Order: sequence, then C-alpha cells, then structure tokens
Amino acid sequence: MTTATNFLAFLGLVSTLLIVWRQNGRGRRRAFVAQSLVLAALASVIAAFTHRRELFLVALTVVLLKVIVIPRILGRIATGLPARPVTPGRSVGLSLLAAGVLVVAAYAIMLPVAAGSELPTKGGIPLAFAMALIGLFITVTGRDAHGHVLGFLVFENGIFGLALLATYGLPSIVEAGVFLDVLVIALLMEGVVLQIRREHDSIAVDRLRELRG
Repeated sequence: MTTATNFLAFLGLVSTLLIVWRQNGRGRRRAFVAQSLVLAALASVIAAFTHRRELFLVALTVVLLKVIVIPRILGRIATGLPARPVTPGRSVGLSLLAAGVLVVAAYAIMLPVAAGSELPTKGGIPLAFAMALIGLFITVTGRDAHGHVLGFLVFENGIFGLALLATYGLPSIVEAGVFLDVLVIALLMEGVVLQIRREHDSIAVDRLRELRG
C-alpha cells in the first residue's frame, strides 16, 4: 500500500514538472492528462485497500472530467496560440529551478506533519503538496490565459492528491462538489477567454498589458 501510493505521488510530481518544462500548449495538456490519470489511479488504489467503493466512482469522475472534458476546454482556449517563447532571463531552466525549490519547501513544511501521522499514505503527502505549490507557480507565471487556467487546474490536482493522502480518501459527496466547481470554473474561463480574444485578438498577458496603456 505505502509503496504504491508513494510511487503514484512521485509520478504525479514528475508530470507536474513536465508541465513546467514543456513549451507548447498541447504538450502541457498531455502532461496534465497524465497527472490526472495518476491521481485517478491513486484514488483507485486507496479504494482497493480501504474497501470504499465510492472512491472508484471518484476515480472515474477524474477520468471523465480531467482526462476527457477539461483538456478539450483547454484546447479551445489555446486555439491559435503559438508555442510559448523563451525570452532571455526567463528560461525553462530557471522555471525548473524554481519548481525544485518549491519541492524542497514542500518537504520542509510537510515532513513534520507526515511524521506524526499513522496513515500508510503519509509518505506521499509532501509530494502532493509540492504539486499544489508548483500549480500556484504556474498560475502566477503564466504568459497567457491558457497558462493561468492550466496552473489553477494543476493546483487543484495537487490539493486533490493531498486530500486523498492526508485523509485516506475523502467522502464522495465532497469530491463531487469539488469536481463540479472545477468544471464550472473551467467553462466560465473558456467564455471569458473567448470574449477577450474576440475583442482584442489576443490572450497573451504582455499584449493585454499594452492595450491597457
């Protein structure tokens, strides 16, 4: 049990780092899909060991929303976007270095908490927290609306993984409410982004700042 959950949490963190590393929207969405599949597998493993069948439904919901529906919404948001430019002083290496610092910070913060827990999933708690921190980093440093929305979704995935590991599985009604909120937010953001694109012919942050004057 412990080995499986730790390995899946590690894979989730690796997919998060891939999102930071990739320079094109399609590659980042594929990494997000991989991250979501890992979380679905994590929910399934916990369901199998705790004999909580509702967690299998949670895993299925993750697949439907975060592997099928939401990536399509992100694809529509990213329509027409070029590959992310790597400007001097803001390279992929620096972004990965910042993500590495956040991983260290996550371990420094969460290891004392995990050490006092008796749960078999406690080893993956710092990894899930690191996923959430990196999601916030992606949101803050995003260069367009697609990056901001993707960062929020990565942050939500990290919180979802942290909740699974820290509580040994949340009640399904709580998960259903969270998933509904995420879907509604993604749909609202799609509408906002499409309206911005119609009015300003761009969703790049730098371009919108120029329009602001």
